[in-house]
Amino acid sequence: MLTLKENEKIGRYSVNHLIKQSVFNGTYKVSDDEGKAYFMKFFEVGKVPEKMLQDGVVREIVQSRDIRHENVISYVDDGETDRDGAKYQYLICDFLRGKLLSEFLESEGCFPVDVAKNVLLGILEGLRYLLGKDLLHNDICPRNIILEESGKDNYIPRIIDLGHLGGYVHGTPTFPVEDLNLLYSAPETLSGFFEWNSDVFSAAALLYTMIAGKAPWDCELGSSESYADRKRKVRNARREELDTAVLREKGAAEDLVNLIVRGLDITSKRCSMEEFYDALTGKAAVEKPKSDGGHPHKTEEGKRDGGQEEEGHTTAKVQIKKRSGGGFADVAGMDNLKDELTKRVIWILRDKEKAEKYRLMPPNGMVLYGPPGCGKTYFAEKFAEESGFNFSLVNGSDLGSVYIHGTQGKIADLFKKAEQNAPTILCFDEFDSFVPSRGSEAAQHRPEEVNEFLGQLNNCAKKGIFVIGTTNRLDLIDPAVLRKGRMDLHIEIPAPDAATRKLMFEHHLKGRPLADDIDTDALAAMTDNYAASDIAFIVNEASMMAALADELVSQSHIVNSVKSNRSSLGKRDDRPRIGFK
Repeated sequence: MLTLKENEKIGRYSVNHLIKQSVFNGTYKVSDDEGKAYFMKFFEVGKVPEKMLQDGVVREIVQSRDIRHENVISYVDDGETDRDGAKYQYLICDFLRGKLLSEFLESEGCFPVDVAKNVLLGILEGLRYLLGKDLLHNDICPRNIILEESGKDNYIPRIIDLGHLGGYVHGTPTFPVEDLNLLYSAPETLSGFFEWNSDVFSAAALLYTMIAGKAPWDCELGSSESYADRKRKVRNARREELDTAVLREKGAAEDLVNLIVRGLDITSKRCSMEEFYDALTGKAAVEKPKSDGGHPHKTEEGKRDGGQEEEGHTTAKVQIKKRSGGGFADVAGMDNLKDELTKRVIWILRDKEKAEKYRLMPPNGMVLYGPPGCGKTYFAEKFAEESGFNFSLVNGSDLGSVYIHGTQGKIADLFKKAEQNAPTILCFDEFDSFVPSRGSEAAQHRPEEVNEFLGQLNNCAKKGIFVIGTTNRLDLIDPAVLRKGRMDLHIEIPAPDAATRKLMFEHHLKGRPLADDIDTDALAAMTDNYAASDIAFIVNEASMMAALADELVSQSHIVNSVKSNRSSLGKRDDRPRIGFK
């Protein structure tokens, strides 16, 4: 990166001195012809990552052009110039006089509670302004706040460094993440999710730091450590209980402690920007977080007698636990499908570090659809065994309730339990009965339940939840459920082909007393368009006949059973191959 010299002219500005420099940009103090001071960010366009450009212009410059606010560094000018055959673009912003918050904390240690609150209110004003433009700062931390003194113990905070500015991100951000201060980064951002309340976490962490004199879940992060190592350290630190006692020791009232804990909640229960702001200004009461000893990870369960549902207690009666079994080894055939799911889903869920290295996001869920009896639910169970994650098979009766909106509450409770036991696979059997199309007669009396499902399915993968839905009627499911970001994968499980039927016969016959004349190739040929459940029934019935006659299970026993049991799928139609949609 080119280093500009003192008094060098860039447009109508003269360079005073370099403040800091990176691989593709440098920050300078400059002045105009009248001697007025400004900040200048100077970009070498050829070195700026493509994702940080918008129509050939550095995205930070484009986004800054419309920013004018007392608590945010504001745009003044921008331009373009050439140096030694390379193209450069520059951004001119207000020159802010004051000290970085990080410098204040280094010298003072911490702030009185009232001073810290007033500083944060100014920061929140700036963040709310950016949010009104559908922008997130994404790197709120002590080094990105300048404090200008305005009387004794009174400071005007200004947010600087808009290099990570952007909107809602689910996947690959349009800015570098390696230079983020991870002690102040919301948990979801460590997995590539920059959401509308992610800056709330950072603001709450900043308030905690100003009062406590240390970052929440503080840990030592070396500048030479890799981004992945720093993330691992931060995640491990956040498994411990948050130290709220230090806030009380510094004079923070209980309402303020509760508000900070709500802002630092690592789950979807974190408050919004407006809720945080209103509570800090006293416009709204602070809701006490449901936590155990101030630990945002631990939420309380409602107490009820004998597991009976009481009005106001909408708890889903499901078990979430690991399954034991052989996984995909127990599934006859379907090798292409097993291979695809191993590559596209299981390894991403297992190897989070590698997935993060390549910026791969795990899918949110999948729908297994096809004729009845073809092993969709069985396949889901074996998928759970193969992944090694916790599993719950959910039927309609598990979420039923006699109370108005009771089912809606049970859905929310189920996803909360799944998150607490993450990583978890939730399998909804006959998924179309849970989320029928909202224009259908089936959904007209319970739109709130479908809407609750839609909300819970939104990006639930980031909470460690993978959803599987099984259905015979994909066309009956609400289209909003099937879009990307909810049920990402649509996988058909058709009637087994001949090779799979042969393997199914071998699988179900294994361990039984067999005659020497068993010909599974012939049996597979006889059972064209038979479902997996049909084959299991045929083998069991043939074994029953052999047992009653006290004989070995023979080919004739099985053939007779095939002849007496028609396919539950009816006549064979042209079947599409297993595929992803």
